[in-house]
Amino acid sequence: MTLEKSADVARLRDVAMTLTDVLQFGAFERTRTVTAVVELGRNAIEHGQKGRATFSITEVNGKTALGLIVTDQGRGIPKENLEPDGAPISSTGMGLGLRGVQRIAKRFDVETGLEGTRIDAAFLPSANLPAGPRLIDQATEALKELRAKDPTAALSEQNRELTEGIADRDLLMQELHHRTGNNLALIVALIRMSKSQAEQDETHQVLTELEVRVGSLAKAHELMQRGTDAGKVELSEMLDEVARNSERAFSGGSVQAKIEVSCAEIQLDSKLAIDIGLIIGELITNAFKYAFVGRDSGLIRVTVTGDLGRGMMLAVSDNGVGLPAEAERPERSNSLGWRMIRTLTFQHDATLTVDGADGLCVHIKFPAQT
Repeated sequence: MTLEKSADVARLRDVAMTLTDVLQFGAFERTRTVTAVVELGRNAIEHGQKGRATFSITEVNGKTALGLIVTDQGRGIPKENLEPDGAPISSTGMGLGLRGVQRIAKRFDVETGLEGTRIDAAFLPSANLPAGPRLIDQATEALKELRAKDPTAALSEQNRELTEGIADRDLLMQELHHRTGNNLALIVALIRMSKSQAEQDETHQVLTELEVRVGSLAKAHELMQRGTDAGKVELSEMLDEVARNSERAFSGGSVQAKIEVSCAEIQLDSKLAIDIGLIIGELITNAFKYAFVGRDSGLIRVTVTGDLGRGMMLAVSDNGVGLPAEAERPERSNSLGWRMIRTLTFQHDATLTVDGADGLCVHIKFPAQT
């Protein structure tokens, strides 16, 4: 059970009452045990901000007992509160405190520190029921009946467990993107180092293209790490970085081209955003290589219009030499870059068209997503 608010303490009390009934606690033992359970729950909320309670049917000295483990994420319990004569830890509970719980429990173990507290307690009934599958079945059935009486509370608990699971998954994904992004950034740095030492123009060109590709992936993982949803990427921010990375990669060459990006804020699934980033990087690379022959400057525009609901149009254009009528259609090229563009476009059921009349303009239309 999650322990986060006062309603959780009431639910904790109901579960404790149900299980002590199954284990045939006497009236006096039952009252003491339920009071102790409630006290531990209140402490977890009051001092640990948030906690979790786990019940079990266990054994203590060969006798069947009700087990309870309460964990929290607080700053730990002061040492003086754990001493036999220490002050009660609870200020708003029923006044029982840890000392009182310790006197009631047959087993009471505490592990505490700055990372949180774990209390393992067990409570003995006067009856000595044999532990086994039958007793567990009785407890399970009794808890089902309790949930049936208050389905809203059970549903609320399930929803919170689901939310916690999603939060844990997002945290792990952010850590994964952080580590992957760092590794890719290191690879980019090594590529730049190798490029600066390359003597052959062809080697320099290949390393420059590789720098743009890996840089696009690195930026995508950085954005996924920073985002509130680890599976989403802000497309406009990513394309801005792809453009800047391309300008940086091709700086120092014979052509100085300016890249303009026009894209509204659009949150995309990470796979689609990464693929678009790779496509943009390849098209910008092609423009630097072929669009401005005989010139020392140029302009490349990246434009994204529409949205996922209506369909999204991606356009990369330049003011270069365009495409002569007799030239091979670039979309049919067997180069690695164009093969990558075609493959990624096809994977998303997008359509690709090329216009070479006034400079070169590549249009890619992504279908509407429901």
